Amino acid sequence: MTSKKLTDEEAINTALLDFLRYTDAQVATIEGQTAWSDDDVHVVTDHCDDLPKKAVCAMHADEHWFAILFYATWLEHWVNNVLMSLSVRSGVPEGAAVALVRSCSFHVKIKDVWTSLKAAPLGKAHIRMMTDLMEFRNGFVHYKWQSRSISDKDAYDQRVKEVAVSAQNLVTILEELEDQLLFSGRRKALRAQLGLNE
Repeated sequence: MTSKKLTDEEAINTALLDFLRYTDAQVATIEGQTAWSDDDVHVVTDHCDDLPKKAVCAMHADEHWFAILFYATWLEHWVNNVLMSLSVRSGVPEGAAVALVRSCSFHVKIKDVWTSLKAAPLGKAHIRMMTDLMEFRNGFVHYKWQSRSISDKDAYDQRVKEVAVSAQNLVTILEELEDQLLFSGRRKALRAQLGLNE
């Protein structure tokens, strides 16, 4: 057995393959009782690590609109993940938590739902950064052909760049917040313990 450092995906795939190799993939029986079935094992594809990387590549290429798109998508994933985690930890049934996340607007999620789950309110500056990011993303995705004068173009392009740079900083801020909220400041230690890359 080699002691090479596995990527997150390699570690998960290895663990799943070992699990399936050494157990019956349909049902596990312990002392005549069903301990779990294949309906108890669920897998989720998480893009949260890839999205900021794609955004950084877009930033390096001066493709600020695409950076905004990737950062805003990451932000939606991040908010939904944190709200799901806080909901389930608060005793909200998973189905109700999913319905809540799916039915609420982004603004309601980061204010009302957030505080209803006993999380400290997000700072006004962070909410403003999130709102700006989402508004610029929506302007890009749901293009409305809004015209600007030629004299305003440079200022607007600069504002787009500022929102993208702000989003880059927001990712770091929110990852630190997530570490405190969900991992009690131990995210890196837990990932290292599991053999996952940071």
